Amino acid sequence: MNIADLFEKDKTIFSFEVFPPKKESGIETIYSTLEQLKDLQPDFISVTYGAGGVGVANATTIDLC
Repeated sequence: MNIADLFEKDKTIFSFEVFPPKKESGIETIYSTLEQLKDLQPDFISVTYGAGGVGVANATTIDLC
């Protein structure tokens, strides 16, 4: 199944992709950003695994999801 299969066929699908922040930034930066963007009402948000560097991705990606 594709993500597109979950939505109406004639609907434009709008999403955000977020990257886990590096340790010095803290996960709160993502929550703050998403709070500011919530009025855009995305259909879904994906979290990129491994973008924060070695050792950051595992815990931070799971926490963010």
